[in-house]
Formats: sequence, structure tokens, C-alpha cells
Amino acid sequence: MKALYKKIDHMMLDKYPNLWVLGVHIYLPLLTLLYLVLFAIGLLYPLNPLPFWNNYEDVFENLTVTMILPTILLTVMFVIRQVKYNSKRVHLSLPHKNSFLVFLYFIGIFFLITASPFVANFGANVRSHMALDVNEFEKDVKALEKGFAHIFLEKQFIDVYRKDFNPKIHFNEDLDDNNDEYYDGYNRNYHTVRYKLNETRDSLILYRSFVRYYYRNDLDTISLEQAYKEIDDFIRVSSKYEGQTTTTNAQEIVRRNLASTKYFLKDEASNGPAFDYLESYSRFDNNIEFHDNLSENNSIFFVVEWKFWKIYFLLALSLAIVLLILCSVKITEFGWGMLVVALLPTVYGIFMALGVFTLQHSGNNTIEKYGLVLTLVFLGLTMFIVFSNNFKPALKRAFAIALHIYAPLVVVAVITFYEEIADCCFRNPAYRYDCDCTYLLTRSEFEDLLLLSSVVTAVVVTYLFGRYYKKQYINPQKA
Repeated sequence: MKALYKKIDHMMLDKYPNLWVLGVHIYLPLLTLLYLVLFAIGLLYPLNPLPFWNNYEDVFENLTVTMILPTILLTVMFVIRQVKYNSKRVHLSLPHKNSFLVFLYFIGIFFLITASPFVANFGANVRSHMALDVNEFEKDVKALEKGFAHIFLEKQFIDVYRKDFNPKIHFNEDLDDNNDEYYDGYNRNYHTVRYKLNETRDSLILYRSFVRYYYRNDLDTISLEQAYKEIDDFIRVSSKYEGQTTTTNAQEIVRRNLASTKYFLKDEASNGPAFDYLESYSRFDNNIEFHDNLSENNSIFFVVEWKFWKIYFLLALSLAIVLLILCSVKITEFGWGMLVVALLPTVYGIFMALGVFTLQHSGNNTIEKYGLVLTLVFLGLTMFIVFSNNFKPALKRAFAIALHIYAPLVVVAVITFYEEIADCCFRNPAYRYDCDCTYLLTRSEFEDLLLLSSVVTAVVVTYLFGRYYKKQYINPQKA
């Protein structure tokens, strides 16, 4: 294997030196193998019987954390290789030859490397969809939600300090027909009617505690016939989710529920559920939680959500920009450029703070307008230094590096300032009636606009600055 690698390495160096510098023959096969292994871990993880969700979740969260160090090492190794071989310090033409294509390659490699900790989650998602029927669950969950109130009920704790407390001899359901509170002489103890008949005894008053994990607890009144139907529907579908019941007689379940003790005192020895007709509540609860997380793309299944990756892509884009600059300029000028990158927001922050202090009692959007103007002023001054002939080349290039890095952020800032000026209630919908404005974009549309603007600006600016660096270092007399 070692001999084969050396053979391929020498062949790439002789015939495709630019690809050899980029490490195409190293990183693409390595990342492909890594992705296959991680994806297989998620794909082959056994789901029969269905594991407990907490244990299953821990496996993939721990795997993600474990992959952080290899990800950092791969990133550092790639950066070192580019600085070592694809740099102005090595050969004048390398960093400026096809620099835009190299930039796109950098984005791809950085994205693949930094996304690797989540590959196993993709495998787990595919495997879970193969083992579980989410579409069927979405249909069944309505019956499960309705019927669950009749099948399982936790007792409600009431803290009472008087030993002679006696609402119908120790919680025989006659606490308060008004359903709000009981006052024992010393303490107010709030409670809710959990499961009882109405005064005419032809309808059932119950507290909905839905089986899904975004609980919507509501007091409800239904006919006895509807209660029996809800129980029958629950029993019909619950066995698919390890929810076998100990009895299937709906009338018997309602009768026993009405007779059960639904409250307990702090000093009571028995504080188990008021009623539970599931053979294994823990297995059923786990099965529902598993289906629910898969259906809603929660927890480890978040990796299939585009809203995560569209932000995550910015990390790869940022790393690619910084590495391309590092390869394209002198190391000393890169250092000065990073110093300018650090100092510009500091100076900007000082002027912004002074403006906020001065204009804090001004009218609506005055501070936002000041921030927009200040941003444009800083942008104009930086561009003047970069493209003017009145400054030393080293200083111009240091500010060019800062402008290259900050250009996408400036575009985002300008759009944000403009949106806040044009739509003062976008960020604070509670104050929508305090200003004369209309909603220009929804929050999702606005976030997409910022993302698209920053990515397009970064790509365009990188292409233009690639030509700028080439002109500065290859043909400095024309710069």
C-alpha cells in the first residue's frame, strides 16, 4: 500500500503538479473513505429492537465530539500543505495561477472536512427511515394523542401542611368544582380537574396530556361515546409503537379511571400514576419519542435541515478566503493585514459608541442611519487607501486584505441597517404600532437574502482581489 501511494504521488507530481500541490490524490480519497466509514456506522446501527432514545442519541453525539479532533487535524494539515507548496514564498506564479478555481476547490475541501463529524448522523437518518414509517406515524399520532389521556395519567402533587386536611377523606375527587384552587387555611393549593364526570354524568371532563413531546395541555369535555371511541382508536394503533395495553375494554377503562386517586400528598408512600394500562410505558414512551424526533428532524436528525447547512457553508467559505489570501501575499503583509482586520472594528466600535451616546434621544431610526453612514464612510476610506497611489504598497496591500475579508460582512451590515431603517418593526414586532412601517420581508426571507448576498459578494470579491494580488506581486510596476 505504501509503495502504491508513492507511485501515485510521483505520478501526480510529474504529470499534474498543480493537482499534486492541492493534494487531490490525498484528501479526496481520504475523505471518501472517512465518509463511507462514518455513514456505515449510522446506517448499520441496529434498530431492532428499537434502542432507548437517550442511549442512541448519546452514541452519535459522542461520535460527533470524537470527530472534532480529526477534523481539526485534517484542516491544519491541508492548510500547512498549501502554505508549504502553493504560496508566493515558494513560487511566484502558483498562488496566482487559476486562483479562482483553487478558491472553489478550497471551499469544497473545507466543507467536506468540517462536515465530516455529522456524516454518521446522515446514516442514522437513512437507517431510521428504513426501519420506521414516519408517514404512518403522522396518521396514527392523532389517535395516539387523543387516546393517551385515557390510558396513562400521572398523579398531581399537592403540598398540604395541615394534618386534618380532608377534602372528602383524602382526595376522593371532591376538591373544587370550579377547578382552580383549594385553600386549606394556611396554603393555597392549585390543581386541575384531571378525569371526572360532569354534573349530569353524561360527559367526561379530562385534562389532555398529549403523547407527543411538544405538550399542549388543555382541559376538555367530551361525551362518553367519544371517550370510548378514543380509547378504541388508541388500542388499535398503539401496538405498532410497543404500546400494548393490559385491557381492551373501553367502558372498563373509563370506570376504573373515574375511581382512581388522581392526587397525592408529599408524605404519601405511593405516588405512582393515577392509572396506566400500558404493558410497558417506558418502551411506548421511547418509541413515540424516537418517531417524533425523526418526524420533526430533531436532535441528531437535524443534519437533514437546509437551514443548518446554509449557515454552516459560511464556515468553509471563510476558511477558503483566509487560506487563499495567505497563499497569495507575503507572510509579513498577511500579518499586517490581520492587524488591520482587528483594528478596524475597534475604531468603528468607538465611533459607533460615541454616536449612540450622542444620538440616544433622537428620533426613530437615527442610530441605524448613523450606523449605515459610518459603515459606508469606513468602506470608502478603506477603498481609497487600497486603490490610491498616495500610500506605500505594503500598507495598501494590508488594507486590501482587510477589505477582502470584510466586504461580505459590510454588505450584510448595509442590508441589515437598511432593513431596520425601512422596517422599524421587523426586529421588534411588539412595537409594530409605534412606528409607521410595513413588513418588507419575512424573517426567513431576510435570512436567505443575507446569506445569498454574503456568498455572492465573497465570490465576486475573491475573484477581483485574485487579480489585484496578481497585479501587485507579478507586475508591481503597473500596480
